[in-house]
Amino acid sequence: MELIYQITNELWKRLIDWMKEEKNQERFLIVCFGVSLLPLLILSFFNHPTMDDFNYGVLTHQAFMDNKGLGCIFPVLQAAVQRAINTWHNWQGTFTFSILAALRPSIFTEKLTFINTFILLGLFVWGFTYFSRVILHRILGLSKSVALGVAIVVMTLCIQYVPVGMEAFFWWNGSIGYTGLFSVMLVLLGVLFSCKYEKNISAKRMAAMMAMAVLLSGGMFPIILLTGVVLVLHLLDVVVGKQYNRKIKIQLTILNVVFFAGFILNIIAPGNKRRQALFQPRTPVEAIYKSYTKSVDYLFECTNVVIALVIIGLFLYMLYKLKDTQFSFRCPLMFTLVSYSMVVVMWVPGIYAIRYIPGGRYYNILYYGVILFYGANAIYYAGWLRRKFEKCQEQTQKLLKDAAPVLLGVVGVLCVVLGFVKINIVRDLEEITSATALKSLVYGEARVYHKEMKEREALYNDPSIRTIEVEELTYQPELLYFGTLTSDPEDSRNQAMCAYYDKDYMVLLEPEGQMEEAEEGESQ
Repeated sequence: MELIYQITNELWKRLIDWMKEEKNQERFLIVCFGVSLLPLLILSFFNHPTMDDFNYGVLTHQAFMDNKGLGCIFPVLQAAVQRAINTWHNWQGTFTFSILAALRPSIFTEKLTFINTFILLGLFVWGFTYFSRVILHRILGLSKSVALGVAIVVMTLCIQYVPVGMEAFFWWNGSIGYTGLFSVMLVLLGVLFSCKYEKNISAKRMAAMMAMAVLLSGGMFPIILLTGVVLVLHLLDVVVGKQYNRKIKIQLTILNVVFFAGFILNIIAPGNKRRQALFQPRTPVEAIYKSYTKSVDYLFECTNVVIALVIIGLFLYMLYKLKDTQFSFRCPLMFTLVSYSMVVVMWVPGIYAIRYIPGGRYYNILYYGVILFYGANAIYYAGWLRRKFEKCQEQTQKLLKDAAPVLLGVVGVLCVVLGFVKINIVRDLEEITSATALKSLVYGEARVYHKEMKEREALYNDPSIRTIEVEELTYQPELLYFGTLTSDPEDSRNQAMCAYYDKDYMVLLEPEGQMEEAEEGESQ
């Protein structure tokens, strides 16, 4: 036992010494983050198209079927644009989202559905790491390793506790317009902040920002509104600021004009009026007030103890790492108010237009906003406290340094007590997205679902079969299934699948017990 203790103790000391280097901390976090994503990436190979994937993909899929080889590229793109035009006239003005939804990878073959998760997670990781690198490394002056480490911590909270993982990283139509475009928005804001900090916008960056502005302006309204508010605030700051030259003022003005031109095109769509006729909107003032009140409730609802402990840890870590930065961190309460208002901005479109938040995919981006709010404030208040500490007299600084271990110990004990009292291990594990994915894989739900869906798709893609009747799936994995066929042949989902696969009739067979109950209900 003594030998085992000595070996363990030596290995622990070496690990602690190794972890003192920032580069090694970065490597450790990258490995942990990669391992945490493995269940999601593996589960993606069991994924299949669902719900509005068929509705938005009808024209592009048909264009591909009619034009094989490289000759299908232009017809498919043309069909995607036509889908956007149709949606703009009939349903909503989100023209770039409609194009992206119509161009889902699996319009070519269902075997490509696994790419959905790789694309969406790739965009998400790119957006968060780039944004964090600009803010923490370029502006605050922290090392690249620290910036990446913070990004990994924030991303992990976002991914593992996202409200509806299926609508974040698996369902193309529900994910690309929200999680996907939210990630693009982070990249745009990162480029914008970097250019403003450097007081220069190169031609390449200008072209990239213009492309992203057009892409976002035709997306979903919560992301559009947040992007628009940030662009306007930055434009006002640059126009008023004497430190900025005429060139950058003109460039940011052009960027705003391009963005808001697309925004206006999105808003004036005839389809918006048709869709809005189904709902009773609030007044703008009421929508803003309700957004603040409802978002406060959601702030407590979506925050669990794990998130709280991680944010506390981030605060303590940044309290040490921000010792070398020159940033002033003034007016922390104002920073909190402004940063939280940015989260609230995303609530306003849903609360205004239809009086509530529609769908898990919408809640997903609201949750990302909350985590970014927590992370940003933890860093800002750590910096503010650091500046206050530096202004203290030498005796006070010595007293605080001597008391630091005791204070940290008290915080640690409180965190442990809080964890034991509040953490429900079973529930919190089930909430973790990767744990949900792992459960579907280990219990065989994903394998059975995949097998039965392939059997269905073999029937769907058989041109000799004109009518389809299928039985209900044995399992419906939480991260993969969002519904396909129903028992009503006139259901819009069934009709969309009929058009997509060129069938005359597609329906889900009800179990005999349910059919008998339905018949008895009709007779009564």
